[in-house]
Amino acid sequence: MSDCHWEADVAGVDHTDIVIVGAGYAGMAAAVEFQKHHTPFTLLNKHDYHYFKTLLHEAAGGRADLSNFAIAIEDVVRDPMAKFLKTNVVMINPNEHLIETSAGILSYSKLMIALGGQTAFFRIPGLKEHSLVLNTLEDSKRIRRHIESKVMSYSQTEDSTLLRFVIGGGGLTGVELMGELADFLPRLLEENDINRDRLELILVHSHDDIVPGIDQKLRDIVKDKLLERKVKLLLNERVIEAKPCAVVLSGGETIHTQTFIWAGGVSANPVLESSGFSVDQRGRAIVNEHLQSVDHPDVYIVGDCAHYKDKTGVVVPQTGQVAEQMGQHAAKNVIAALHGKHQKPFVYRHHGLAVSLGPHYGVAEVGHLRTSGFAALALKDGSKAKYLMHLGGIHALIYKRKQWIHV
Repeated sequence: MSDCHWEADVAGVDHTDIVIVGAGYAGMAAAVEFQKHHTPFTLLNKHDYHYFKTLLHEAAGGRADLSNFAIAIEDVVRDPMAKFLKTNVVMINPNEHLIETSAGILSYSKLMIALGGQTAFFRIPGLKEHSLVLNTLEDSKRIRRHIESKVMSYSQTEDSTLLRFVIGGGGLTGVELMGELADFLPRLLEENDINRDRLELILVHSHDDIVPGIDQKLRDIVKDKLLERKVKLLLNERVIEAKPCAVVLSGGETIHTQTFIWAGGVSANPVLESSGFSVDQRGRAIVNEHLQSVDHPDVYIVGDCAHYKDKTGVVVPQTGQVAEQMGQHAAKNVIAALHGKHQKPFVYRHHGLAVSLGPHYGVAEVGHLRTSGFAALALKDGSKAKYLMHLGGIHALIYKRKQWIHV
């Protein structure tokens, strides 16, 4: 843990009682909750839109225009008592209640940090330099354009490495992205008069099974469906090095490829550690049962930025539904604290999980219900509609209908 030493001329600093930094799932959930209670707040974010991070694989696979995977913040933050500032957060000084941004310095009474996560590279040599990642809308665009360019290049050179696509990480992100590519790439090859048999899709995972968050029978279905689409599964294999056109595995194999996408883990935004918060090995700030920083009770930390243990001592996962629940709960606690009322401990409630394997197949687990195929996709599409309704009401649902209805 480090200390913040920078200081500011407080006389020239704008002040607001409540500041939210970050407009991901957690930050937007908090904003919606504050608006419900007509509580003034200022939201800081580097973009003027909120994007659906759990659907980035669909954008990378070219299902729809990128605009369908985001919503303008002004369409959500509509309360006249709320303010939005498009800016980058540079540093936080929790001792002085100050936030340094690219637009200036702000002071706060209560701060909610919802800056989200970034790809964890685990100090694997060459991994950061020689892999694509899927964290943002721009990443989705980059992956899609990269893939299209490799297919076009193959038409001219017939270099086999151009049609060998490798994904590292068999969690939800890696599997759903592979499902999209297994649907998208054969069509793209056909459009360019390339034999589908030339395509190679490889998923590398360090454990003996993929998508660990769902029922074993559903995992088996996912594996079978990927194998049906000629995806090669390399399980119990770790990526130990990435090179400009190769991936080196722990078992000794080197895969020569011009497309390697890393989806093997998430770490928190580095601003937390550089600002002096107590963090874990992945940079997540340690929080108490009320989602307050253990170092600074006026700072609430949520989503991918938070290291929170449930009653069993297990750290809650870095997922969209965890982030959304945290943001809403932390907002309620901030309101309670400002009114001198009792804050409630956070309890994560798992609402199930749906996994898409392209636009035509999926699996889902909701409570005791296990389903696959169209029914699973319907559940996933329903959850998208529910989220849009919660976020921006009927206006958001109608305006973004293409995001959850695929015809």
